[in-house]
Amino acid sequence: MYALILDSSAFIQGLDPQNETAYTVPLVVEELRYGFIAARLRSIESTGRLKVVEPDESYLGIVEDESLRMGESQALSATDKQVLALGLQLSDNELEPVIVSDDYSVQNMADALGLRYRGLATPGIKRQFKWTLYCPGCHREYAEPQPDDVCPICGTELKRRPSRKKDITRRDGV
Repeated sequence: MYALILDSSAFIQGLDPQNETAYTVPLVVEELRYGFIAARLRSIESTGRLKVVEPDESYLGIVEDESLRMGESQALSATDKQVLALGLQLSDNELEPVIVSDDYSVQNMADALGLRYRGLATPGIKRQFKWTLYCPGCHREYAEPQPDDVCPICGTELKRRPSRKKDITRRDGV
């Protein structure tokens, strides 16, 4: 049995899960707390087609560790990390989660974590990237994020570039 895990972009794009089991996380609800989109989210939730679930801390830890390894930690919001953590948690509960997000960093991490994903308004990623932080001033590379995204050696703002690209077989869902 599969389940859709919806991030904010799914609601913004107007996805209304009809026959699927759908989940989201509390931070998505918080992001969309005003206006028409919030009313749509509450309506879907009131029908029982949407469950709002806080992922366990252990899964958030796995996502954080993997996002640091992949160089995506700074690109992912707390909401993105909750969505991915919920995907891992549901897959451990015998469901086949499909992350619905147009965010390429979320899709990149979903692929790295072995989760299925799909976009709505975008075609989705074609390659998985592992990112490296580097300083364009002194050309040093950093494995971990630095305070304020600034090079501790020369003070230049850090940038990121792919250090590894891997073609993927799309894991898009339903």
